Amino acid sequence: MKILFLRPNSGIPVAPPPIGLMYLVGYLRKARPGKDQITVLDGRSELPSEDQVFETVKRVQPDLVGVTSFTMENRTAHRYVELAKQYRKDCATVIGGPYGTSDAAEALNDPNLDFSVRGEGEATLTGLLDALDTGASVASLNGLAYRNNGTVVAGTFADLIEDINEIPYPAWDAINLESYFIPGKVRRLTNPIQANLRGMSIFSTRGCPYQCTYCHNLFGKRLRKRSVENVLGEIRWLIEDFKVEEIEFIDDVFNLDRPRAKAICDGIINAGWKLGLSFPNGLRADQMDEELVDKMKQAGAYRINYAVESGTLRVQKMIKKNLNLERAHEIIDYTADKGISTGGFFMIGFRDETEDEVWNTINFALKTKLHTASFFILTPFPNTPMYEEALALGYDMTAIYSDYGAVSANLSKVSNQKLEQLRKIAFRKFYFNLRRIGSIFRTTPNKWVLFKNFLRTARITFLGKEF
Repeated sequence: MKILFLRPNSGIPVAPPPIGLMYLVGYLRKARPGKDQITVLDGRSELPSEDQVFETVKRVQPDLVGVTSFTMENRTAHRYVELAKQYRKDCATVIGGPYGTSDAAEALNDPNLDFSVRGEGEATLTGLLDALDTGASVASLNGLAYRNNGTVVAGTFADLIEDINEIPYPAWDAINLESYFIPGKVRRLTNPIQANLRGMSIFSTRGCPYQCTYCHNLFGKRLRKRSVENVLGEIRWLIEDFKVEEIEFIDDVFNLDRPRAKAICDGIINAGWKLGLSFPNGLRADQMDEELVDKMKQAGAYRINYAVESGTLRVQKMIKKNLNLERAHEIIDYTADKGISTGGFFMIGFRDETEDEVWNTINFALKTKLHTASFFILTPFPNTPMYEEALALGYDMTAIYSDYGAVSANLSKVSNQKLEQLRKIAFRKFYFNLRRIGSIFRTTPNKWVLFKNFLRTARITFLGKEF
């Protein structure tokens, strides 16, 4: 089968190699050897026009077009599906990623879309391709939403692959990987202060056992771990075959199994690899200890983010994050004192949040030794627990989801205008501080990146715009 995988050119200015799509390619090669010809167009990196996407469809002549999408880029994703159907009406179209998982029923209101994968995609997509090959029914496939005689069948959540060591490494040979090691118009890693051009992303776990109500549920609510040996094997492969010099771990929460996290660091240290390491997705601060911070530093870590979200205990309980704020403050300061660039993630605009509670969050960030802080306005995405709670309470959820710097659906007791103003104030108070500016300069290895991030911060501070 001829397959075309697409990632939208949606304006998101961060384009690490498309690891999710590459996992799909690797898995399909193992599950369906020799059966598929797979082409990947990464719109976020290559920035193609619609005409160029259409020309790719014409060249590949796909039997199936698959698009991965965040909720905020769903318009572009739907446009890509439309372009595919314009050229070849009988090609199958499928959407996945956070949007396909969380809002499958809404997505399938588009007559150009045939299927939506809900959750972990490898096994579900394999089953779909097998069914399309033989003409079998897809009704028994878990993880797939579809239309039946015009009616949307929401389907179930995907079955999770229990032993994720069985999933092949991402098929990096399916794209021009070298192009991701060249500076371009978009950032090449999730980590905003990337030190080495030859950087790659790694998932060492899937899933998260916490019940945070604002969070998507793409990989399930159980932590599934690759073995230490499997992770170190991938790192060795990336170093030896692709000359990678930097690794970012993009697990939901890398440090939930601390002994395992320490063992991975020990493996890197003992191998003598000289790598830059970063942890950009936000570690759980109250699940860290000083020994793990020390081992991360010794292994090459120069950037660690912690996801704090709120500085108010009431909000922590309401969103079911239940972070120990006192311990979080301690470990943030310990990490910063080790000379590691330390970032924090914060959100404002939670349900019934008052202006005083927003200030609790801002002041928490100000009182720590964090080098960087990102302040986002809450976006209650469809089919998250927070979204369902808001619907049940009668909030207007007919929102247009754009970015985390603007109000989508306001659940707080603060006006839209005031929330956006408080966000600007938070950035201004945090970054316009001589001590902090000096610490940022010392811990940011790439000074050109530092300059670009300064311009971005100034844009947010004064204009309120993220991109």
